[in-house]
Amino acid sequence: MPGETDATPVGSQESGSLPLISVEEDLRVVSWNIHKALDPGLPAELERLVEERAPNVLALQEARPDLPVPAGFAGHHAASFRRGVVGPEEGVMTLARHAVGSARRVRSSERELHLLTPKAALIAALPLSNGGELCLVNVHGLNFDPSGRQLARQLEELRDRVAHLSGPIVVAGDFNTWNDRRMEAVRDLAQALDLQEVCPDFPGGTKGRLPVRRARETLGLDPRLHLDRLFVRGLLPVHAAWMESYGCSDHVPLIAHLSWTR
Repeated sequence: MPGETDATPVGSQESGSLPLISVEEDLRVVSWNIHKALDPGLPAELERLVEERAPNVLALQEARPDLPVPAGFAGHHAASFRRGVVGPEEGVMTLARHAVGSARRVRSSERELHLLTPKAALIAALPLSNGGELCLVNVHGLNFDPSGRQLARQLEELRDRVAHLSGPIVVAGDFNTWNDRRMEAVRDLAQALDLQEVCPDFPGGTKGRLPVRRARETLGLDPRLHLDRLFVRGLLPVHAAWMESYGCSDHVPLIAHLSWTR
């Protein structure tokens, strides 16, 4: 399909040497828009995050393929666009401290404001200890459209690629849900795939850099809505939190502890 390719492997370890995800233990997933890795302290902060919070999976947005991968992790990068003529390709990156299976990039068929950059999502299959697979969809949603129609079409493209799956699913990322119409597009995806949102206690998190007041009014921006979200099927929320102590981005990482349904 147009915009769909195999993703680029990242990480120094051979994936085959990593353990499978155990369905006997809680799953910990972190979703974080890392703001193009502009902060030079990000690699050290990522290492600190994985040491302190012990996530099984990292779903990163605005990541470059040359981002140093935390020790013990492997995964894939899906390019969205290239910044500048020779700059690195930004996109989404999914990393796990477990064996990784197939992964494919799905780049949106539309572009920001119809003429700028597309956005990418990464659909990864992570093998489980019971012989099944976890489908993890890492999303960076199209932005700048108050109507939400572009975002809805992007999410419909993703829905069509995973709707046939019967196993557990995690959908995480920066959905740019800054008004009700955009939020409705995300709710439609959740309903179509029978997903449950995993919500930390509010307030918390950061919504990215807010535009000036006139722009907020024109766009219909609701500052109470968060951009970063996580949804599940076949898993039960145990705990979720904004991790405010990690400050190398204009977004705050979201961690979810999940248990497996029997």
